[in-house]
Amino acid sequence: MKVAEIIAAIDELRPNEYNASMKTKWLSECEGTIVDEVLNRAEGNDIEFEGYDYETDQEKETLLPDRFADIYLHYIRAKIELYDDETTNYNNAVAIHQASYAQYAAWYRRTHMPKKAPTIDIWGRNLEKRGEDSGGVSADK
Repeated sequence: MKVAEIIAAIDELRPNEYNASMKTKWLSECEGTIVDEVLNRAEGNDIEFEGYDYETDQEKETLLPDRFADIYLHYIRAKIELYDDETTNYNNAVAIHQASYAQYAAWYRRTHMPKKAPTIDIWGRNLEKRGEDSGGVSADK
């Protein structure tokens, strides 16, 4: 979905007094978390996400497939409820957001190879000399 479509959808689903720039900031928070916690942990990904600006990025596509757009909607809705002091509605929106986020993260991790985690040889052995890949830093380096 495009940034402007998400903002329009949240305005239709949950009328509010917050401007598009604020909601775009919240969208950027959500997307930044997804980049850091999910996308950049997969092999081949090194996304540098700087956030969105509503004035210049209205037509920009967000990173998630449309079928997972509810992650954005519930996150922004939760922020609206939080700042409107609607505690029960906030708790409900956060719970739905977290469930949607967990579902997306699980799907993504099932369908993409994770980056190889570096290993450290705490015993100081140089495994590369023996023909073994230490996969990370050894004491000899």
